[in-house]
Amino acid sequence: MGKRVENKKKNIFFQSDAWKRFSKNKLALIGTTVILIMILTALFAPLIVVNDPYVSLKSETGSIIKNMSPRESGTILGTDSVGRDEFSRLLYAARVSMSVGLVAVGISTIIGVLLGAVSGYFGGKIDTIIMRCVDVVNCFPVMFLIIIIATILKPSIYNIMIIMGLCNWTATARLVRGEILRVREIEYVQAAVSLGASDYLIIFSHIIPNVMAPIIVEATMRMAYAILTEASLSYLGVGVQLPTASWGNMLMDANSIATLTSRPWQWLPAGSCILLAVLSINFIGDGLRDAFDSKQKK
Repeated sequence: MGKRVENKKKNIFFQSDAWKRFSKNKLALIGTTVILIMILTALFAPLIVVNDPYVSLKSETGSIIKNMSPRESGTILGTDSVGRDEFSRLLYAARVSMSVGLVAVGISTIIGVLLGAVSGYFGGKIDTIIMRCVDVVNCFPVMFLIIIIATILKPSIYNIMIIMGLCNWTATARLVRGEILRVREIEYVQAAVSLGASDYLIIFSHIIPNVMAPIIVEATMRMAYAILTEASLSYLGVGVQLPTASWGNMLMDANSIATLTSRPWQWLPAGSCILLAVLSINFIGDGLRDAFDSKQKK
């Protein structure tokens, strides 16, 4: 009983110590603030926006006010090529991009953790089979694999989430396998084995909780990659389909020379949001990696 209390105190101390190191990383705090602002604006987009993001705006005479600057249209970010409010579409696009990133990373992390844990703990033929599956998936460029599957299936936000989750689990599986190969030789795991604990209990109660730090860092980095991948797929036309707004198809809708040179309000906000989101998540990932690094304790 005393040992359990002592271990619990150590865990609490480690968590508070990690938070102290994370809070000292200014770039990580800035990234966290930016991401929280993006998430909040995406969640409360229906309360923030004034105009419907899927309906063209019209002037007093009834004509559609398309390709107009913020000053001409009276909106915050102007209108697009069919007269829709760019600011409204930008906030609704944040909901799509953030949800795709979270769901896709969630799927890939669950698959990677489960397969990596089974592979690292049991070893032998099971380890060989799972690692050869990882090698087969890694033989194909992930981006091209996602494009091929998304082209065969009907492009939609749900298919993109599932496809990205099913194609990006290999790195997590390798990471978890390596961590479990290290942790399973530690005394408390050997003690649980000698006491007759089940494999399920050992893996999910003793091993995985002690390798969560690198998993969290990996998942954070993967979210930035997922947002960038979704934007790329939508820009290529095999991701989120119009009229549903995403940052990628907003860039696709503004890829003409005339728009790039004379209508920056149609592509600059979406491009800036992608840049800020990916950069901020990378800052958070670097901060978490340094915070969980035991070498930084002193």
